[in-house]
Amino acid sequence: MTRTEFAERIAAGLGGWFQQLAAQNLEHQVGEDAARVELVRMISAQRAFVPNTAARPTNWPTNTKKRIDIAVLGKKAGAKGWYGAIELKWPGESVAVAATRQAIVEDAVRVAFSATGNLCANFVVLGGTTSALTALFDVPHPQAPQQEQQRVAFSSLFSRVLANHEGMLTNADLNTHFPDFGDRVPQTTFNGWARRLKTELITVVHSTVGTATKGSVYVWQCKK
Repeated sequence: MTRTEFAERIAAGLGGWFQQLAAQNLEHQVGEDAARVELVRMISAQRAFVPNTAARPTNWPTNTKKRIDIAVLGKKAGAKGWYGAIELKWPGESVAVAATRQAIVEDAVRVAFSATGNLCANFVVLGGTTSALTALFDVPHPQAPQQEQQRVAFSSLFSRVLANHEGMLTNADLNTHFPDFGDRVPQTTFNGWARRLKTELITVVHSTVGTATKGSVYVWQCKK
C-alpha cells in the first residue's frame, strides 16, 4: 500500500462514518474521542498495519511523557520501527479558534519530528462539521489583527485545495504566529530546530446531504 492510498482509505473511512451521522442529523453530536476510535478501527481494518495509541516515537527519549495520538506499526512478526505517526483533530463549533490553530500546528511539528520508515506516513488528520472548519479557516477577525494574521498563516500552512496542495511556514513565521510551537516535542529531539515546516494535502473527503456539505476530512503529510 502506498502512503497516498493509506491516506485516502483513512479519509474515506472517517468521511463515510461522518456521512452516516449527517444523514441521521447527528453530525453535531460527535467529537474527537469518537473520531479517534473510528480512525483506529480504519487502520486496523487495513490488515496491513497495527495502530498503537498514545505511543512514544522511537527517536524521542525514553524518559519523556509526551506521546503521539496513533503510531502505525507493521503487522508482520518482527517488524521494526514505525510506518507512520498520526495526530487527529476534530474541533467542535464552540472552540477557541486561535488556540485550536496553535494546537494543530503543534501536532504537525510533533508528527514531523517522529521517526518513521517505509510508508513514512507523518499525518495530521483534521475533520469536523463545515461550520467548525469554516470558523477555523475562513471567518476573519476584523477587530483582532494578531488573530487574523494567525488565521492567514494557518491557511498558508494547511492548503485545502488538491490542485495547490503544498503549504509552508518559515521558522520566523512559526515563531511570530504560533509561539512555542515546538514545546510538545522533547527538547533534546527538537534541538533548537530553525528550519521551515512544510505540509502536503494528500486527500480530502466531503460528507454531504443533498447539495449541502455537512463536514469534511483532510489528511496532510508533514515534513520538517
